[in-house]
Amino acid sequence: MFGKFTYTLKNLILLLLVFIFGLIFLISLHIFFLNLIDNLDKKTENLKAKMEIGEFIVDDLHRIRSDFYELATSTTNLKGIELINNRIEQRINNIEDGLNILENGGVLKRVIRLNIVGHNDTEKVIHYNKDDNNISLEVIDLSPKIIEFEEMLQTLNNLLKKQIALKQENDPIGFMKQNKKIKRFYKSTPAFFVRITENANRLLYEGTIELKKLQDEIKKQKKQYTNLELLLILIIIFIVAILGFLIAIQINRNTKNLEIQERSTRGILDAQKNIVVVSNGEYMIDANQALVDFFDGYNSFDDFQKEHICICDFFVDIKDNDYVIDKDYDGKMWFEYILDNPNKLHKVAMYKQKVLNYFTISASKKVLDANNFIVIVALNNITKEIEAQKELKALNNNLENIIDHKTKELKDLNRNLEIKIKEEVEKNREKDKALIQQGRFAALGEMIGNIAHQWRQPLSAISSTVSSMQLQIELNIATKDDIKNSYSSVMKYVEFLNQTIEDFRSFFRKDKEAVKFNIIEVLNNSLCITSAVYKDNAISITLDLEDKELFSIGFPNELAQAFLNILNNAKDILKEKKFEKRQVYIKAYENENQNIIEFYDSAGGISSNIKDKIFDPYFTTKHKSQGTGIGLYMSKDIIEKHMKGSLTAYNSDFFINEYHYFGACFKIKLPKL
Repeated sequence: MFGKFTYTLKNLILLLLVFIFGLIFLISLHIFFLNLIDNLDKKTENLKAKMEIGEFIVDDLHRIRSDFYELATSTTNLKGIELINNRIEQRINNIEDGLNILENGGVLKRVIRLNIVGHNDTEKVIHYNKDDNNISLEVIDLSPKIIEFEEMLQTLNNLLKKQIALKQENDPIGFMKQNKKIKRFYKSTPAFFVRITENANRLLYEGTIELKKLQDEIKKQKKQYTNLELLLILIIIFIVAILGFLIAIQINRNTKNLEIQERSTRGILDAQKNIVVVSNGEYMIDANQALVDFFDGYNSFDDFQKEHICICDFFVDIKDNDYVIDKDYDGKMWFEYILDNPNKLHKVAMYKQKVLNYFTISASKKVLDANNFIVIVALNNITKEIEAQKELKALNNNLENIIDHKTKELKDLNRNLEIKIKEEVEKNREKDKALIQQGRFAALGEMIGNIAHQWRQPLSAISSTVSSMQLQIELNIATKDDIKNSYSSVMKYVEFLNQTIEDFRSFFRKDKEAVKFNIIEVLNNSLCITSAVYKDNAISITLDLEDKELFSIGFPNELAQAFLNILNNAKDILKEKKFEKRQVYIKAYENENQNIIEFYDSAGGISSNIKDKIFDPYFTTKHKSQGTGIGLYMSKDIIEKHMKGSLTAYNSDFFINEYHYFGACFKIKLPKL
């Protein structure tokens, strides 16, 4: 379902992208054609600018002609000559500026006189861009003429200056001759001015024709661009519409498939007997019918969701660390705590009609994408198993009562010990065996508890793994690797159960004769038996083994019983203490003649008033319902009488990772092989 939902979402995103792309393409296309038309307009404006510059040049030529005739006919003094020459020089500079801009491009600025009150003149600014490498015909044609005119102007100035000099010398004859020369000279110039003006006008005329052609061509191209743009826009709109229609059909088909699959998934969820909740980490997004059936007053999950966003609202705190509640777990939420501790058996308690029910709870996380995930929480009702455990505990207490009764009978026999001293001496060995056997019976209740602890976690883990995998398969989110991993986990737990059976069978098998055995192997077997109960009580075990093999001769099963008695005694005393760190430290090593095993606990040590009594039979600091007082006595008897070793107890300091601990130490010495 999630795969198809993702596919539908991708189609929606694709549809949106198609429309966005189409819109962007249309805008880009329009901008492209606007730029083309703008370039055509700029080309027209550039040609108009060229025409305007040409008109200014023609106007300057006409003014130069007038100024030249004025200079030749009306000037009689040097000041007048200088004034007209300056005016002509300015106009020549203006013409040269215009020709330079026509040749290289640039900005032409001209002041235009106005006959308006308050506005004597205005400035005309013309921008011209030379966008090709063509040689300007105006420059080729007019530039030499300007040079020729400057030479004519120089000749005229020389004639005028000589005339003024003759006048100053009072030489009327010479003055008249010079005047005739001047008249003959300026009468020869009209042809020059006619030619230069005609050339300039011809260039303006040709420019006008070129501008007209360009404007017609631009008009034609604009129409073509507009038609082409309209055609392309219609094509793009058609393509986008077709793509959108096809994607919309696919989205509609996927939506219908999602609805069908959602109904199928709902059927699968509701068929589960266990309570299954799907959450996004912040609130519930779905749950099966089992949740609605368990809680009264709700007809559907929607009704439940209106009042509660999390099933954790119903978790009951029964003051047991094995039971999860809605609280902060070192900065993590309860489901994150479960996800981070997958190997631990997690449980919750919830009320149903004022009756407390117990559940195992497991969680699995499924990542949907980089930013989204779901958490699937499964709750398996184990109320019947919990009740069975309570009955088992009652049986264990009954067994302790039987042992108490037998112990009382032994005490009665001991009261008559003085009378039957001779008979009892002969039966002393039998009594020791009976004590060992009774010790085994006394340990039976605790061993049953160990069995329950050993089996509870793998059984619950198998149940949670199978339920989770079944749900993942039904939700169609299980991969082949997930199935293989689940299968491996189940087989590992089954192998663990088989090994537990063999360990306990070996424990109750009676040794018939002394054999060679490895003390380290016996110690490891004993630790396997107690590992579950130690873990449940948050007790850490640290091993310090110098060698992996320490060999001795004796009865390994009886030695295992002695180890278990010491380990169970340490567990009981640590369980009563409210320490942050509950620690058991075991050190095994050898010297020249002996194998030495030391059991340290962090319970604070043995009180001085009971230190000399801890190995006495029937002495115990526990409640009558919790101990008989023969565990350490039997252990000392096994070590010293059967194994030819020694067992002592004392208080001692010890260190683990530079952390200081203080407590009791039980030291066992066994003969070295």
